[in-house]
Amino acid sequence: MKKVTTVISALLLVLVSCEQIDPEYPDTPEIDYQRFDIYISVDQLGNKNLVGNLSFRFTDGDGNVGWHSLADSTGMYQPDTLKYNFFLQLYDRQGTSYIKVPEEDGGILKYRLPYMDKQPLSGIIELEISYPVIIHDTIFYTFYIYDRDFNRSNTDTTEVIILSGIDLDEI
Repeated sequence: MKKVTTVISALLLVLVSCEQIDPEYPDTPEIDYQRFDIYISVDQLGNKNLVGNLSFRFTDGDGNVGWHSLADSTGMYQPDTLKYNFFLQLYDRQGTSYIKVPEEDGGILKYRLPYMDKQPLSGIIELEISYPVIIHDTIFYTFYIYDRDFNRSNTDTTEVIILSGIDLDEI
C-alpha cells in the first residue's frame, strides 16, 4: 500500500509540475507562408471561376489582430490602414524577371481580417483570391498584415504560381 501511495504521489507531482505554459510571442505580428492552392469553383449560375487559396501562419503576442466591422460602410473617409489590415502585392513575370504590378492595374489586393482578441494569438489564416479573368501568366505575391496598434508584420512571399494553360471553358 505504501508503494502505491508513493507512485500516486510521484505521478501527481509530475502532473502538477507539467503546468501549461503559454508561448511568448512578440507584440509585432509575425507571418509564415504555408501554401497556395489553385482550384476551379462553380457558382450558383454554373459559371466557372479560378480561385487561389493562400494559407499562412501568424502569431501576435498582445493578440490585437483584426478590425471590427466598418462604422462607415462605404469606407470613403478612412485611410487604407483603418479599412484594411492585410495587403498583397502582385508580381508578374515578364521575360526573365518579375515586375511589381502597379496598384492602378490591380497589383495591390487589400483585405480586412476579422477582429481577434486573445493573448497570445496564434493560428492559420486562409484567404481566397478569385481570378474571373486570367490576365497574368506566371506570378507570385508578397504580403503582410497590421495589428490594431499599427505594427506591421514581416513580409512573406508565395512560391511562383503558374496560371498559363488553365482554360476554364475546357474544364
